[in-house]
Amino acid sequence: MAIGRILGRGSLLSRREQELRAREQELLERLAEALGAFGEEVAEDDLRHFREARAQLDGLFLLVVAGEFNSGKSSFINALLGERVLPEGVTPTTDRINLLRWGPEVADSMLEPYLLERTHPAEVLRELNIVDTPGTNAVIRRHEELTRDFVPRSDLVLFVTSADRPFTESERTFLEQIGEWGKKIVVVVNKIDILADGADREEVLAFVRDHARTLLGREPEVFAVSAREAMAARAAGDEGRWDAAFGAVEEYLLETLDQEERVRLKLLNPLNVGLRLAGRYRDVAYERLRVLGEDVEALERIDRKLAEFHESMLRDLQPRLSQIDMLLLEMQRRGDAFFEETIRIGRIKSLMDTDAVRREFERQVIADTPERIEGEVGRVVDWIVERNLEVWQEIERHIDRRRIGEHDRELLGDFGTFRYNREALLGSIGRLAHEVVGGYNRDAEARKIANEVQGTFATTALAEVGAVGLGTLVATLITGAAADVTGILLATVLAVGGFYLIPRKRRVARRQFGERVSALREQLRGALERQAHEEIAASAARINQTIEPYRRFIETQRERLTRARGELVAVADALGRLKADIERG
Repeated sequence: MAIGRILGRGSLLSRREQELRAREQELLERLAEALGAFGEEVAEDDLRHFREARAQLDGLFLLVVAGEFNSGKSSFINALLGERVLPEGVTPTTDRINLLRWGPEVADSMLEPYLLERTHPAEVLRELNIVDTPGTNAVIRRHEELTRDFVPRSDLVLFVTSADRPFTESERTFLEQIGEWGKKIVVVVNKIDILADGADREEVLAFVRDHARTLLGREPEVFAVSAREAMAARAAGDEGRWDAAFGAVEEYLLETLDQEERVRLKLLNPLNVGLRLAGRYRDVAYERLRVLGEDVEALERIDRKLAEFHESMLRDLQPRLSQIDMLLLEMQRRGDAFFEETIRIGRIKSLMDTDAVRREFERQVIADTPERIEGEVGRVVDWIVERNLEVWQEIERHIDRRRIGEHDRELLGDFGTFRYNREALLGSIGRLAHEVVGGYNRDAEARKIANEVQGTFATTALAEVGAVGLGTLVATLITGAAADVTGILLATVLAVGGFYLIPRKRRVARRQFGERVSALREQLRGALERQAHEEIAASAARINQTIEPYRRFIETQRERLTRARGELVAVADALGRLKADIERG
């Protein structure tokens, strides 16, 4: 009349059971390695539950009894064991976790605060351990934490509710939480004797079944018992009364807890924990890979933006340089006209006045060309500065869009290292981009570039001039042509037979002036093109240097997570097939 009758069968594992256990151990080892890819990011509770479930694979069958206090859990366990092992009462008698194990004598010892180990020489405890938990409505939070810690280790959960208060709010919440672990749960409605009317009993049982099915997603076995009646029947030796009070659940447990079924549940326990964790971290890996995929796209957009920046700078620079070319070509045409008009026999007397020729040359040929060229160069410099700022603003926008928001935090879960590293890298890039954009001094940047252009021009064209404006450099260089003209004309006048040399000298003057202007064009174009290239290279180098740690992080994380996800998918699939094999029996 006691559960001790479950010991009737042998305890040796069959060959098939040994093979199933070996397969499971191998798969759990693979799962452990796959989870190892997440490092410290695996939740501490998940690791503990996984380790304990694996250890439980080789331990005794673990039966966990849970429910609200005053539901009669301790009375039920006493009836199950056939003797009064645990204290009973109308007030909460279990203020801690009670772990019942076999021992040659009755004894107890505190394993940790709120966890008491009780030993008892009951024969059934040679085959299984029983955990009596505090009420689901326990005041002390540590009670609930310990209870939930034992659930993942359990091979079978007996959930006890009271017929007079079936499925309280705390019981519903607790059952919903433990149901996530995929454990086999049997619901026991205790104190059924307080309901004398059969219709009332059926109504309560239907109520319990409906709510259990809703909470668990499946309909568990539900039994009505009276632990008090069962103990009274045992004391009186009344078999019929025992069967009425406790017979149905005992018979079910006799079948459930026979050797074959105990092994089956024992195998399913860590397997279900493994499936849950494999599924959870597979989803984590998938979600992270999705985020990283978007990061890769963001980096590709940045790379494309830099390439487009480079191409557009070179493309758009040419029309701007053409404006400078046009100014110089116009000046060259005026110079040709000036030489044609000035270097003539009839103008020999006026050509003797060198200063007057130079002034006329400056007025007619040079005119305002230096100022206009300086203005165009300034506009090119400003354009380079603006484009450089635009590319940093674009980078800033890309990075801001990749920052993790609250929604992303919920999707990624509380797996801190990945999120922390990613946000730290994005934050570093974002801060630099923000600092560059926010502190961008257009005037200072323009002056820097203009000085570099001017310095390059002065070095190649007129180094001895020193720190003077670009317009002054241009004017000085071009005015030098006037000195050449007067020198040529003076020599022509004084030379014997000079009248015959004037046309040739005029051609020489035009050619030399054209060469001077062409040299100026090449110097200006070369200086501006070189500076534009340098600014492009400097911006790209700084941006690439800034995002390189982020790029490396994405690459390494993608490789690691892809491998981990593939292994988790494979392990979850293999665990699912193994579960089907075990459940087929």
